[in-house]
Amino acid sequence: MKSKNIFIHIPKTGGTTINCAMNNSQWQTKPDFNYRHIIYETKKSNSKDIFLPENHSKYLEFKIFMLLRNPIDRLISEYYFIKDRPEFMSLIRPVPRSLKEYIKNKQTNNYMIGFLVGKRMYDKSYVNNDDYELVINAIEKLNIHVGLFEEFEKSLLYFGTQTKIKWPKNIPIKRITLSRPRFDDVSDEIKELIIKHNSLDFKLYNYCKTRFDNQTLALNKTSNFNFVGNKYDYVLKYTERFVLLEIALKNKLFIQKHHAFFNSLNLHLHNELRFRKGEDYVFIWNKYLVASIDNAFNDTPLSNLLNQIELTNTDPLKDTEEICKVFNEININTNAIKYTYNSKLIFDPNIIDIKSEFKKQKTKKSDNSFSIFKLFQKK
Repeated sequence: MKSKNIFIHIPKTGGTTINCAMNNSQWQTKPDFNYRHIIYETKKSNSKDIFLPENHSKYLEFKIFMLLRNPIDRLISEYYFIKDRPEFMSLIRPVPRSLKEYIKNKQTNNYMIGFLVGKRMYDKSYVNNDDYELVINAIEKLNIHVGLFEEFEKSLLYFGTQTKIKWPKNIPIKRITLSRPRFDDVSDEIKELIIKHNSLDFKLYNYCKTRFDNQTLALNKTSNFNFVGNKYDYVLKYTERFVLLEIALKNKLFIQKHHAFFNSLNLHLHNELRFRKGEDYVFIWNKYLVASIDNAFNDTPLSNLLNQIELTNTDPLKDTEEICKVFNEININTNAIKYTYNSKLIFDPNIIDIKSEFKKQKTKKSDNSFSIFKLFQKK
């Protein structure tokens, strides 16, 4: 029997976490009648029919729910998630070369509303006030339950009371963008640009926020949810398609030139070493890259600066970002110095001793603990 619950998943609103929790699945399910999301082949959502007034009577018996997210935070998360995915970026003309260009391009504006009314991603048929009215009208007529990404736990409680879905106690967090600026680090200029170019999404968000606050006044805010996971849980999925340097590297020519090296390194870590923890994967990946560069380009500015980075397995993605900073500062693709780095990187699985590297990290942690213990002894 078809479920009476319909979840509308607007991209970058935390919907993958909800979809997986609903279905007890490792990864998101394919869009269907009960799960409204992007159809990959067409790049359109399958939610349009819900918002057409002539179809409202068909949906009166269903419990429809969705999440919205502050348009500033959602758009920034979206940009950093898709900026290296040509299947999406190629839909925008001209292709944006920066976050600012992405925001200013009309094809990216008011995407939450565009998604709901079934427009293609980056459609050239721009969102207008009629689309906004369609969405508001459907929310009111069908009593669509709208939660907020910023009130994620409370939204789950609210959805549970309305749909009778029993959420699991442990909820894995899915699809975390690996490298993006924190909201507080985003410049006022960027925030103001997003507000200017997404006025209808803000209008929708503010309307639904007021509605959510009113509808959840009597809701018991306490829950037993345990949200499990961090950005490292997404590393293994991310590296099935991308090279780690892509999280912050401005110029991808180095990756293109040494594609065979990066492919061999990735296959070795995934298929031979079979890492299951993202932290371990990133730590050893960093070690292999720096050692290989030191071997191929010994005593060059690049190798010397990379060797100054202390690579650890505490938060190794920070080390990857530091590696990217070195590449970005040196810019080895300029004509003046690119011939210094003309050699091809060759992957050698024996260039580092993996057991020894992990043992060193364990020793360092023990030494640090011992130092803290001695400090307390003195007191």
